[in-house]
Amino acid sequence: MRVHSTLTTIFALVLVTTSAYADSLVYIVNGSQQFGTLNLATGVFQQIGSTQPEAGSFGLATAPNGSLVTFAYSSNLYSINPATGAPTLVGPTGLDNCATSTSPCGSTSASTLGNSAGKIYATDFQNSLYNVNAVTGVATLIGPTGIPGIPYVPGSFNADGTINFYDQAIFGAAGNLYETFDAFVFDLNSFTVVKTIVAPALYQIDPSSGLGTLVGTTDLGIGAVAGVDGTYYAFNDMTGQIEGLNLANGSTNFISNFDPAAGVIQGAVPVPTPEPSSLALFGTGLLGLVAFARNKLARKY
Repeated sequence: MRVHSTLTTIFALVLVTTSAYADSLVYIVNGSQQFGTLNLATGVFQQIGSTQPEAGSFGLATAPNGSLVTFAYSSNLYSINPATGAPTLVGPTGLDNCATSTSPCGSTSASTLGNSAGKIYATDFQNSLYNVNAVTGVATLIGPTGIPGIPYVPGSFNADGTINFYDQAIFGAAGNLYETFDAFVFDLNSFTVVKTIVAPALYQIDPSSGLGTLVGTTDLGIGAVAGVDGTYYAFNDMTGQIEGLNLANGSTNFISNFDPAAGVIQGAVPVPTPEPSSLALFGTGLLGLVAFARNKLARKY
């Protein structure tokens, strides 16, 4: 019975592992200062570690050392250990602080970040493009994108009780740099958009000059985009949906809903898939366990 149990356990492990590799995952950060994974097939969110130490978590990028980096409202850069979710302060970017109601929240406050071709890029409230040093945190201005800036302090209230929001994602695709952006006024009572200030659009950005070129209109509410196996997944915080994003024209198609526990998704990058050599080694190890169990069974009977 013990040998039979061993074989059963091994084959169950094979099935579970194969299933795990079949589902694509992305790392995300959200508006509740949480870090974790989102399963693109099921929409399930799994938090990793405790909440991040500073208010914020805007944008997510993969650093050259394999860690992940994100912005806080203060414009400080943090690295996140993808295995544990543990945050480490990298340092101030040099951009403006927008952490509290009394913060400057100037036009050069940090907006979001992403990566392309091994480099980390960021934008500020006026939609200028920066290169970010993952070791020191320092942001170096590249130039204005020409994309409309954020027309107000994000999260500020209007006289009629409505609130000002924006959505932005910056990401790389096939060596190119892209951005989605929109800005709108939201009614918390009716839970509806009452006015669109900047229409949602997809842009391609020249990383050497910062200049952005309009690709096309897209959906309101895209808070993050991640490319996995040639498909670009947009996370729409207005609808709670995962959408396929067409980089040729900005159009989208519905893929699935995501877990409400994922909250307002503000950054996403793919979870690396195992190297073929690692899978081969894993398979060899399993075959060795199966052979051991069979030999034990033969000796017993």
